[in-house]
Amino acid sequence: MSEIDRDTRSAVSDSDADMASPHPSGETRQTLELAEEFATVEVVREEVGTVRLRTVTEEFDDIVQAAVRSEQVEITRHRIDREVDAAPLPRTEGDVTIIPVVEERAVVVTRLFVTEEVHLRRKVTEEPTELPVSLRRQRVIVERVGPSGELLAAQPGDDDRAAV
Repeated sequence: MSEIDRDTRSAVSDSDADMASPHPSGETRQTLELAEEFATVEVVREEVGTVRLRTVTEEFDDIVQAAVRSEQVEITRHRIDREVDAAPLPRTEGDVTIIPVVEERAVVVTRLFVTEEVHLRRKVTEEPTELPVSLRRQRVIVERVGPSGELLAAQPGDDDRAAV
């Protein structure tokens, strides 16, 4: 609230005897009556419309880049003819897994011989591929509604294509 002050002065005419008083110098003095007015200002709120927001979800297809990984195993056989006391366990040397194959041979005594080794080597390849995916996106629609319910024109800054 704001107040505005204003002074209003009104002069009394010479004929008002009760207001006049003699001055020691012999002059007649006149008394003026002052009046003061005050003005007040009030702010009244009035609804002139509303803003309504709503979201719309759209679905669209897109292509996503991905790398497909596959492994192939290369198998080679290596002939070994070595006598051993016990069956050796499979082992890995670098990127090769070695699986020993043993057999029993009849000799005066039974002994183990490694007859061959099977070497497995893994080869990893990657190949870029495109996969279709279904994605969703929302956008906001701004509608301004007048006091009587009618839709008003969009205001600058009302972006109904803003992604959420």
